[in-house]
Amino acid sequence: MKRSALPRLSPKARMALVVAAGVVLVAALLLATFPVGMLRGTAEARLSDKFGAPVHIGALERRDVFSFSPEIEARSVRIGQPAWAGRGDMATIGRLRIRLPILKLLTGTIAPRSIDIDGLSLALVRDADGRSNWGGRRPGGSDSSPPTAIGAVRINDGRFTLKDAKRRLDIAGTIEAKDAKGLAIAAEGQFNGAAAKLGAAARWTPDADGRWPFSAELTSDLLRLRASGRMAAPLDTGHMTMRMAARGTSLKQLDYIIEAGLFGTQAIDLVGTVRRDGTDWFIDKLDGRIGRSTIAATAKILKRDGRTRIDASIDAPRLDFDDLADDAGLAAARAQEARIGPRIFPDTRINLAKMGPTDGVIRITIHQLLVKGGSVFKSLKGQLSLDHRILTLDKAVAQLGRGTMTGRVRVDSRGKIPLLTTELRIEGASFDDFIGQPDMIRGPVRGLVRISGRGDTVRQAFASGNGKIAFVASGGAMNRAAAYVMAQDLGGAIGQKLGDDEAMTPIRCAILAFAAKDGLLTPAPLVIDTAIARARGRGQINLDRESIALAMNGAGSEKPDFKLVDPVKIEGTLSQPTIDFAPPGKKSGGGVFGAVTRSIGAALGLRKDPQRDAPLPKPGTVNCRALAAEALR
Repeated sequence: MKRSALPRLSPKARMALVVAAGVVLVAALLLATFPVGMLRGTAEARLSDKFGAPVHIGALERRDVFSFSPEIEARSVRIGQPAWAGRGDMATIGRLRIRLPILKLLTGTIAPRSIDIDGLSLALVRDADGRSNWGGRRPGGSDSSPPTAIGAVRINDGRFTLKDAKRRLDIAGTIEAKDAKGLAIAAEGQFNGAAAKLGAAARWTPDADGRWPFSAELTSDLLRLRASGRMAAPLDTGHMTMRMAARGTSLKQLDYIIEAGLFGTQAIDLVGTVRRDGTDWFIDKLDGRIGRSTIAATAKILKRDGRTRIDASIDAPRLDFDDLADDAGLAAARAQEARIGPRIFPDTRINLAKMGPTDGVIRITIHQLLVKGGSVFKSLKGQLSLDHRILTLDKAVAQLGRGTMTGRVRVDSRGKIPLLTTELRIEGASFDDFIGQPDMIRGPVRGLVRISGRGDTVRQAFASGNGKIAFVASGGAMNRAAAYVMAQDLGGAIGQKLGDDEAMTPIRCAILAFAAKDGLLTPAPLVIDTAIARARGRGQINLDRESIALAMNGAGSEKPDFKLVDPVKIEGTLSQPTIDFAPPGKKSGGGVFGAVTRSIGAALGLRKDPQRDAPLPKPGTVNCRALAAEALR
């Protein structure tokens, strides 16, 4: 007789197997028939700890006598409000039925096959710092983990209120869920003080691609936001793709909802495709308008090791920087201008101390700069890099009316007061672009702006700046009558005016170099040399007040028959300069008439000529090449 291939078990081994099988069977029977009502106290304690508020369950029982996926019923459930959120309950449920697979529950997976709720009431609260009562004890009330997988859901007679101070939403409405239609939310109330409506819907069944569709819309006079897309699982807002359209009075209104750190602007009309994968966001495409500006952008916002990393590209066919301020900001700027006068240096804030753990790179291309009243700047491109509160604009190229400005700007906000440093060079420009009077002076210009200063704004940084600012022209032409004035030859100027008023004389060089120390510019040097005259300047420019206090003395190639004894004074502000003739130490000289009368007095010996004993070198004696090289070094 053939023997079995299996080893024969001893009586003790057979007994052990029988006992083990019996234990498994008994455990299975216990699981299938376990009286869940015994866990009511444990459930209340754990839920109370989770929400940081008292939880009461009136009754807890199973509806199946024997099942490995029992239906559990809870009645009269109340979840109180955390102490900081005020009195009352955060949630009440008249009756809750939930079917849970016991075996999955033993492995730590909560995957209810169905949820059935009758009589749901929610009072949701979030404060201005982002703390929410639904977030429980988690910091900030948020969690990047995916939501619990849910099967069929039914909610009957569901109502809610939402008071979200951070999003400025105060609404109330209904919440319904049916197996066929999915989740539906409808609410009314206020958004940032304006009447608003909110609607949202999400399917419980996937589409052909295994994704769960959803849609949402917020409507108010301040903002209309529509979103539709698909989630990786029901209510899985951490893994979704959506198309968004936003139209409103400002980017700031949109930011109250999406919380991306946006700022006040002019009216917006934007459309974009957005993806979210856990804590990471991807803006695959964004197009639209801000004011009269048009933009197109893509971006990746990644969170790694407690820091936010941005990688973005912004392409703007047209951009008006005024569009990047809201009406209140523009009104404040106009009020400040009325108080202190027009300013060249912008009051743009550069303090990045609040950026915190944000780094990244943003590539910017602005094809056409729109500036009210016109500007020498026509386009701009560059790369913005932010690394631990150090912002750098590299590879910057600004197209001027003629020529370009290139270089680098750096803002270091690690200290108490930000440090701004610039290294900007101008090539191929023209006097026409900066002065705008080609009939007076024209020709090619090169320049250098090398400034380092501290301040919370660009204006404050330049007002305390050190370094140099220089403009150099080698060639070009100057109005001959103006050149005679610069030579302080009154007779030559009058004769030229009576003859060919539009005649020009060549410029050998113009060196407009200034040394900056604590926001004060002093000539280093200020020299203009033409075929008719040479002039040298003295005085200072105050970058804080943007005030000019310069005087220029000149000498001609020939001794004038009738000499202007007063220097040419350039005063006023950088945005509104004035030219006058006045004796040293006096603010006003009475214009040309006063200068002529004083000069006649000097010619008759009635007044002393303060320049008679200190004549300037004659034209043509300036080493233009050496001065230009030194100014731009």
